[in-house]
Amino acid sequence: MRRPTAWILLLALSLLTACGKQKDPPGTPGGGSPEDAARESLTLLRDGKFDLFWRHTLPPADFALLRADWARRTAAQEPITPEDRVKFAAGIKRLTEADAEKKLFADLRPTLVRFDRDYKDQMPLLAGVGQSMALTAIDQAKDLTLSQKRQLREIVNVVAPWTQTVAWGDQEKAKEAIGILVDTTRKAHLSTSDALYSMSFEQSMATWSTAWLGFKRLLNVYGLSVDKSFESVSIDTLENNGGSAHIKITYTLLDKPIQTDATLVLLDGRWYDSDLLQRVRDEHARLDSPIPAAGAPTPSSTAPAPRPPGAPAAAAKAR
Repeated sequence: MRRPTAWILLLALSLLTACGKQKDPPGTPGGGSPEDAARESLTLLRDGKFDLFWRHTLPPADFALLRADWARRTAAQEPITPEDRVKFAAGIKRLTEADAEKKLFADLRPTLVRFDRDYKDQMPLLAGVGQSMALTAIDQAKDLTLSQKRQLREIVNVVAPWTQTVAWGDQEKAKEAIGILVDTTRKAHLSTSDALYSMSFEQSMATWSTAWLGFKRLLNVYGLSVDKSFESVSIDTLENNGGSAHIKITYTLLDKPIQTDATLVLLDGRWYDSDLLQRVRDEHARLDSPIPAAGAPTPSSTAPAPRPPGAPAAAAKAR
């Protein structure tokens, strides 16, 4: 056999090197193109790598602000009541104690039997009511863009018919689902509600990851593969003026096509989701705003907070 000539080896090496350069290490801030930025974000979401997701979707300075603001975000939430502490502790105990799977299934089994006997035939009606309530909630949501609302409506309209086909009373599936719920709770290492709310940014991201991966496993039990939807994604750039770009993202959910769109901005040579970036900056500005004195006008009745320097010129387009 003739040995490959030197130029073939050099060509192969150069191609391998070029391929390596085309993909940034996970968590690299932004993307080299709008498509790369969106694709890497979706990959990190699929895999539950939330720490790397935020590092990728935000410029370094904004990620540093998000991380520094984390404890302040938690402190700004409603205080934990004694009743909340008791309920949380009781719930965690039930999900993590010895033989939790058997005990939980024993408690659930009468409900499964009653469902199959009394409610199975009413699933179309129940699904319709749930679908109507979900669509109303989406329409009334004030923190969603028109594009996000449209996508959520499509998801609800796909998932609602699916719920009518699922064997919710299936006891074997219920056992498997309970096993996943117990396993996920144990892996999260949750103890008290106070510990949950005092987590660092890194601890929160790890807990989110555990919960997300468990949730995907739970849906798989009943025939809904989230990973399959991620794998079906295609991304197309509809407009790119050099400073901002509008992309279309298409994917399938339960074999039904769904489309959404996003606007990305170019900052320091890297592409970032404009809407997500603006939300993080607005939240930081809100946390930095002084608490108004009693009787003073609320922020909603005054001029909007000034946009931090370097903020994108426009949020994600509502299309």
